[in-house]
This record gives sequence, structure tokens and C-alpha cells, in this order.
Amino acid sequence: MPLPDKHIKRSSQFFSAGEALGDIVESFWDAELDDAAAASARTIKVLPTTSPVLIVHYRAPMASQRGVYKRTVNGMHTRAAALKPSGPLGAVLVRLKADAADRVLGVRPAELLDASVEISDVFGDRASALLEEQLAEAGGAPVRVACMRNFLQQRMEPARLDSLVVQAMRAIKQNPAISMRRLADRLDIGERSLQRRFKAETGASTKQFARIERMQQAISARRVGADWADVAHANGFTDQAHLIRDFRTLAGASPDAFCRRAATDSVQAWNAGLGVSDFYNTFVA
Repeated sequence: MPLPDKHIKRSSQFFSAGEALGDIVESFWDAELDDAAAASARTIKVLPTTSPVLIVHYRAPMASQRGVYKRTVNGMHTRAAALKPSGPLGAVLVRLKADAADRVLGVRPAELLDASVEISDVFGDRASALLEEQLAEAGGAPVRVACMRNFLQQRMEPARLDSLVVQAMRAIKQNPAISMRRLADRLDIGERSLQRRFKAETGASTKQFARIERMQQAISARRVGADWADVAHANGFTDQAHLIRDFRTLAGASPDAFCRRAATDSVQAWNAGLGVSDFYNTFVA
């Protein structure tokens, strides 16, 4: 299949959360590929993540094993997903912080575990349709991201999550290899009580959350050039074989095979940018 012509408009830009949303948002990604054939030839693969993601496709819908959608809120995902553009690609994605996404989504993480919810079910039909329209009419990525920032800022609410669970999530993100007994001791709570409260809020166990977070950090390190053996050691895996087994379980392929597809010439630039961004768990193939 021929590579996209140099005249095709394509862009992949990343933006910081901004001061007002710094406690809630990790970053924004604006992705654009206006040629239908070039976009439809791509597959976007997303590895499991603890971070909810809000996505608005203002051009063609996106197709996945869950169906076809244009606007969605994805909660923490414990399985990899493969997505296919159905036409010209135009999307703004917001990667939210796991411990603070409830402040704009208005629901606990447990209600979105392994789920993709239509944005209108969260924010209402009118607001969601207006946001999509604004993004479609905006004159470039900075304007689209400004629209998205404004949309989220207008919907900020006080935190509603159990504060102890928030502390646990942050501690696991800082050190995914931490033992659950040590974590419970640090939080001055019994291990069973910690597990119960954590699962009630997130829908996942602390060990499941840590496993996904550990894999995310391993992928992030690998994508900026670290050796697999060093990645395994730095992220608390018993050895490289342990890392490979976990990767196969979560991604459905070996890490080398998965990452090799992201290095082909036609998508190398996209993946190089993704690899050093907060969307490092996302690959274009």
C-alpha cells in the first residue's frame, strides 16, 4: 500500500494539562489525518491503562471490537484494544489522572472499569454535540485543545473518591512493585480493609492496578530506548521472562513483536511522538 502523499494533511500534537486542570489531566493529544484511504489503512493499538481517556472524533467514527463510536469516555482498561479509523481521522484525546478523573466525569472509576461510554451519557446530548461541533469548526490543534480545556474546566467538581484509595493509587503509581502489605502499613490500615475499599472505588484489586501500572512504566521506559532486561529490573519484574509473560497476557503478543510493528517507516514518526508522550501505551500500526 502506498504511503500517504506529502500533500495529505497529517498531524500528531501533544499539549500539557494547563494550570487549571493540572490536578486532573495528564495531557491532551490532537491527531489529524485527513485522507480517508491513508487513515483507514492504519490500526491504533492501545495497551491496558489505569488512566481514563476522553475521546472526541470530530471527523469519521472509530471502529473497535465494541462497535463504532465518535465520542467516548474509556475507563481503566485491563485488556488491550485495537481501533480502526473508518475514514478521515480527526480526534482530540484527553488522558485523565486515575485518582482525579471523577472530578470531571462525575462517577467513580469502578463504574467505568473496562467500559467505553458515550460522552452524552456522561455530559448530556446537547453539551456533547456542541463540543463535537466546536472541534470540527476549530482552526487548528491549539484551538481544539482550548475548547476541550474549557469544556472540562466548566465541569470540575470537588473530589468524591475515598481519600485513602486516592493515596493508595498514587503510591502504586510511584512504585508499582510495592507489596500490598507494605502499602497497607504505610496507610495505617489492615490489608483486607485496603483491598475492600480499593475495589469498591476502582472495581479492580490493588494487585491488578499495580500490574497494569508496572507494565505501563515498563513500556514507557522501553519506548525511550531502555533495554528489556534493564526495564524488567527497574520495574520490579522477577526477570525478563516475567515481563514477557505479563506482556503477552495483557497485550496478546510478545513485547518485541508488538513494538516492532510500531517501528515501520510509514508510522515511525507517529510512534516516536507517542513514545515520549503521556500516551506511550498507544501504538499506530
